[in-house]
Amino acid sequence: MKKIVLATLMMAFSLGAAAEQGGFEAGKAAPSQQKQDAGYKGSEDTGQTHINQIRDFRQGGYVTLEGYIVKKQQGDSYQFRDSTGTVTIHAKSDTFKGKTYDSKDKVRVSGKVYGHGDKTRLDVMRIDEP
Repeated sequence: MKKIVLATLMMAFSLGAAAEQGGFEAGKAAPSQQKQDAGYKGSEDTGQTHINQIRDFRQGGYVTLEGYIVKKQQGDSYQFRDSTGTVTIHAKSDTFKGKTYDSKDKVRVSGKVYGHGDKTRLDVMRIDEP
C-alpha cells in the first residue's frame, strides 16, 4: 500500500515538472531587429509591388513600394516614382522620423492605398531605407 501511495505521489510531482517545460521564458533578451527577418522576407518571396499594380488595388489595402520621392507637391503630399510610374503619396512629417531624403535617395514606403486609376494615392505610415 505504501508503495502505491509513494508511486502516486512521485508521479504527481513529476507531471508538474514535465508541464513546466516549453512556452515563454522571461528574462532572456530578444534578438536584434536586424536578425528578426534574416531567415524569411515575405515581400521578397512574393515579388515586389510596383506603382502600376496598385492602380486597381482594393481600397485600404496595405502595400510597400521602393522608389524615389521626386518632389513635394503641397502640404504633406509628395510625388513618388518607381520604374513603372508615379503616384501621389501623403506622408506626415513624423513619418520621416527626423531623416531628410532627396530625389536621389531610394526609399521604401509602406501605407494604405486609396483611389483608382490616375487618382490613386498612398497614405504612408512608414518610410525607411531599403
